[in-house]
Amino acid sequence: MSDRPLRFAVVIQTPRDPQSAVYIGYQALADALQALGHSVEIVSPGEFPAISRLDGRWVPFAYPAVIARWIFRRRGDFDLVMFHSYSGWIASALARGRPRSLVMFHGVEPLYHRELRQEAALDGGLSWRYRALQELVMPVMLRTACRTATSVACLNGAEAAYLAGKNWVTGRGAEVLAHGVPDEFFVADRTSRPIEHLLFVGQWLPMKGIRYLREAMTAILRENPSVRLTCAGTLQAEQRVISEFPDAVRERIAVFPRVDQSTLARLYLEADVFVFPSLYEGFSRAIVEAMASRLPIVCTAVGVAADALTHEESALFVPKRSARAIIDAVQRLRDDPSLAGALGRAAGNKARDYTLADVSRRTIRVIVDTACRPLQVISKPRTTLANERASEPTRAERGVRGPASERAGESEGRSPSE
Repeated sequence: MSDRPLRFAVVIQTPRDPQSAVYIGYQALADALQALGHSVEIVSPGEFPAISRLDGRWVPFAYPAVIARWIFRRRGDFDLVMFHSYSGWIASALARGRPRSLVMFHGVEPLYHRELRQEAALDGGLSWRYRALQELVMPVMLRTACRTATSVACLNGAEAAYLAGKNWVTGRGAEVLAHGVPDEFFVADRTSRPIEHLLFVGQWLPMKGIRYLREAMTAILRENPSVRLTCAGTLQAEQRVISEFPDAVRERIAVFPRVDQSTLARLYLEADVFVFPSLYEGFSRAIVEAMASRLPIVCTAVGVAADALTHEESALFVPKRSARAIIDAVQRLRDDPSLAGALGRAAGNKARDYTLADVSRRTIRVIVDTACRPLQVISKPRTTLANERASEPTRAERGVRGPASERAGESEGRSPSE
């Protein structure tokens, strides 16, 4: 750790939305660093009027160029610049190690795009422009960003394996940095009771698996008149979400488009099962919050779930895109309260690895160590479009623990998200 104040910049590619998990995470990090006497400046697209005026499709091209100019002008002001994903690829390539840089992923875009493409095919597919960006241009940006950075960090083991398999990181590989859970989400015990209240926390988006959540919840609520569903942090109006369900079950569905942290902690406490059929996550703060709340969890093995949870021991994993599997898992918990209690206790015990204090200490240690590394000039990488097309999963990715069976870095919509 450094014995002198350090100067940090954080460049994010999303708005300063206080309901966004990405912004919440970076602001919490900035607060923790500042509490130690360091200085932190957060930069977002909103700081640059030229970017704010652009159509969204051009931002991935223009924003890194604007950031490169900004970094060049202020290259002596920072010991370390933390870049959210591809935002600093031009700056890092031109700076060649000065100042030091840390690429921080909140979801690796090619992995997200792989799932998005499969899901979008059910509704007519993605536009050719979007596919060209994600399949041809984005891998070049990410490869350059990673190879010219001082260090790279991501949120889960599958992402770290992907980055290593693509040779975008070498040597010690990518650091896996988790999100922490505030103390108010942790409960000492949970009273056994009939399972009648199901909870989903996340944006109401296709990549959260809402197609399969709707189908499963409709069947469960129709079959069980006492069961109800709460959807929190949807960032969609209550009527918009409820209208997607049949009339017969709508009165037993509650929607909270935005929730503060204390309200969210209460919702976890009031729920009986947490259901999360997401198709891709960088981390998912919602999963670890549910773990801390000792809720039995039914989820896909994505993000932190694949790293922290074990099927049949601390959660019930379901295959992606399977409403039937969600229905069966929830019914199994309703039929076996002892299993539900055991899963919740095991998840709660594992959540102790993700306390906000412990996670913050590790993250800050990695950041400060990176900022204090000797300066070195990084050779300019050779980049081609042809060799950076989206590839099949690596052997390491296929070995990640799990069930047998429209934009990257999307955040969960609550305060807190991802």
